[in-house]
Amino acid sequence: MRGKLIDQNPKDEPANVLLDKIKAEKDQLVKEKKIKKTKSLPEIADDEKPFEIPNSWEWVRLGDLVSIKGGKRVPKGKKLVDYQAIRPYIRVTDMKGYTVSTNDLKYVTQDIYDQIKKYTISSNDIYFSIAGTIGKVGKIPDKISGALLTENAAKLTPYDANKDFLIQVLSSNIVKKQHKKILSQVAQPKLSLIKLRQTIIPLPPLSEQRRIVSKLEQLFALIG
Repeated sequence: MRGKLIDQNPKDEPANVLLDKIKAEKDQLVKEKKIKKTKSLPEIADDEKPFEIPNSWEWVRLGDLVSIKGGKRVPKGKKLVDYQAIRPYIRVTDMKGYTVSTNDLKYVTQDIYDQIKKYTISSNDIYFSIAGTIGKVGKIPDKISGALLTENAAKLTPYDANKDFLIQVLSSNIVKKQHKKILSQVAQPKLSLIKLRQTIIPLPPLSEQRRIVSKLEQLFALIG
């Protein structure tokens, strides 16, 4: 994630152009009332940047690249069921190997669904656990797209950024160190959505994001 894994291509559209496109996309979604306008994130100071990156890259806050929403707890007095009911309910324990294990899924009944139906997550999104085991990240399988999400995780909906690249950078030490520092300062071992939005990550050009993911997949295949 330092720009050294693959060769730079001077023909790549730089990341600052990508950020302009994302801003325009977000502004349009706000105008169409599909998303709510969020508060501007603080500028990234030079002393917050952990290392040098190529000129075509940018240091950004996660909230500039994705929409972040929390999950929802099961209503008090209600219980999940083992049989296949209305929708699956994804818990942190189901989050394994950058995806969701369907071996021991729990489901919500109609009465639970009616109360928390706004808190779904789709295969277009990324999950990120914010309590219990913090930092689990991955994709939602198509077959359970539309499942409900635990309050111990957040739903990240990327704008114009590579989902697989975001998963890799969110599981890297760059992010883990930031969250470890935050969590050491709070009594409750839970990462707030505000702090998650403020997480700093390095952003390459979009075409380079794809090449990095491809290279990492090759390396993981060799290791595995």
